[in-house]
Amino acid sequence: MKNTFLNMMKSRFFIVFLITFVNGLSFTMLFPVLPFIIKIYEAPEVVLGILLGTFSLFQFLAAPILGSLSDKYGRKPILIITQAGTMLSWVVLGVSYLLPEYQFLSFISLPILVIFLSRVFDGITGGNNSVAQAIIADLSTPSERTKVFGMNGAIMGLAIVVGPSIGAFSMGTSYGYLGTAIAGTIISFITLLIMIFFLQESIAEEDKKSKIKISLKNTNLFAQISKWGKFKNIRYTIFMKICMFSAFVGYTSISALYLIDVFRFDAINVGYYMTFTGMFLIFHQTVSIRYFVKKFRDRKSLYIGMIFMGLGFLAMASTKNIILFTVFYFFAVLGISLSWSTLSSLFSRSVDKKNQGEIMGMVAGLESFISVGIPILATLIYTHIDFSIYFLLSILPLVGVLISSLVYKNIHFETVKEAS
Repeated sequence: MKNTFLNMMKSRFFIVFLITFVNGLSFTMLFPVLPFIIKIYEAPEVVLGILLGTFSLFQFLAAPILGSLSDKYGRKPILIITQAGTMLSWVVLGVSYLLPEYQFLSFISLPILVIFLSRVFDGITGGNNSVAQAIIADLSTPSERTKVFGMNGAIMGLAIVVGPSIGAFSMGTSYGYLGTAIAGTIISFITLLIMIFFLQESIAEEDKKSKIKISLKNTNLFAQISKWGKFKNIRYTIFMKICMFSAFVGYTSISALYLIDVFRFDAINVGYYMTFTGMFLIFHQTVSIRYFVKKFRDRKSLYIGMIFMGLGFLAMASTKNIILFTVFYFFAVLGISLSWSTLSSLFSRSVDKKNQGEIMGMVAGLESFISVGIPILATLIYTHIDFSIYFLLSILPLVGVLISSLVYKNIHFETVKEAS
């Protein structure tokens, strides 16, 4: 695995991996910090959910626009602008620390409102994941695309492991969460400089769109799904993405609560456990995916991944032994890794170079849309049922495989040049 990461550092995709890592840090660094901020300002707990959902909501709104803009103006200028916006979001978070605790509506303070604004900025600029994925599609051949998307997923896994540690450590200083804001600003600034001086434009002038139409109709996710969903291969991939990603977001939303309630973990043990299991994701993205995709290709690997995911969740629901739970967790994460990477590859293979930004923007928008509502739904269900929510989560990927194998049995993946 060490050689794999050395290859990442040397590869032409290094800047893309860096963007993915920084975007992941921007989100995960705040996992251990936001709950304490809510307590500091004595805001109701529902405000925490609003702050978490705000990022995904504005990422959902921005991703299709950024993807389309990158098809016309190029990947590099859009990435530089959005990275500057990410740095601004950390600055705004730091400013909130210095503001007086003036109260609005008797329970919302001025700092909380400013923090909300920082999440808006970070969500909008976090939509540049669609542009980063478009660069992967620009620079990779069809045969290596799944492997590169897998490596990109491994980088996100690394951010999931490292981010909470940086957030917790920086908040533990005498500066409180201002320390976290400073750390985030420094990381974003260094990344911005690397982009400016080392990022190469990945789309040739002749491959750029001569014109794009930025309108409510064309940037609306549902309009884009309607536009591209008329093609059977893309419609199939969208359906599988919804099944897989809904289960994934539900799992991430309640995983910490489940560890606390079922295994009686305290905050420190939850942190240690998430760091340990986060390594599963890195391992699968860098090692396991290569074997499965080489042996079974993308579509069969997707089915295998979603079956592993569903059966893994089902097995996790059936035990209260932490060792067995962790073993089943390992296979569930294998399923998540394999499904995610192959879906990204299938989306990319479905369109030509001129539409990579738009299709990846649609995918990022779909992920963000699911990430707005599913966490609320998952936590509501979790608090009102007497059995493990992992039983319910296992249904989505397994039913997805069953339905798609019946409805899309004879599907052929052909490249779509344009959708009207």
